[in-house]
Amino acid sequence: MKMIRTFTFIYRAWIQHRLNRNGNFLKFKNKTLPFSSQIDCENGAKYKIEGLILRDRCSVRVRKGGNLNIGDNVAFNNNCILTCRGEITIGADTNIGPNCAIFDHDHDYMSKNRMDNYKIGSIMIGKNVWIGANVTILKNSVIGDNCVVGAGSVVRGEYHSNTLIVGNPAVEKKVI
Repeated sequence: MKMIRTFTFIYRAWIQHRLNRNGNFLKFKNKTLPFSSQIDCENGAKYKIEGLILRDRCSVRVRKGGNLNIGDNVAFNNNCILTCRGEITIGADTNIGPNCAIFDHDHDYMSKNRMDNYKIGSIMIGKNVWIGANVTILKNSVIGDNCVVGAGSVVRGEYHSNTLIVGNPAVEKKVI
C-alpha cells in the first residue's frame, strides 16, 4: 500500500511538472489524477486550470493553438471527454455529469483530408452550471451562469443565465 501511494505521488508530481511548463497553470482539487484519466496538452497549447476534479476515465485534450480556461472547483464525472482546438472556458463551481462530451470543433467533411482539417469555434460555460449525464456540447455554444442542462441534451447555440436547458437540439425550457 505504501508503495502504491509513493508511486501515485511521483506520477502526480510528474504530470504537474509536465503540464505547468511554458507559463501554463494547472491545479487539481482532488488529491490524485486517476490512472484511468488523462490530460494531454500539446506544445503551443494554452491552459489555465484553477481547480479541477477528475473522476475515472476522463480525457482532457488541448491541441496546438487551443486555449482552455477552467475555473475553481470544476468537477468532471466518469467517462467525460473534452477536446479543445479553439477556445473553451468553464466557469467556477460547475459540475459535469458522467459520459459528457465537449468539442469546440468539427471535422471539415468536405475536405479531401477530413481527419486533419477542422472547423474551429469556441465554447463558454458560465459559473455554477450543472450539466447532466450524456450531454454533448458543440462548438460555438454559450451557456450562461446558474444554468441546468438536462441529461441527454445536445447543446449548440446561446443560452441565457438561470435557465433549464433540455432536448436535442437543446432549448431553454424555463427560468430557474
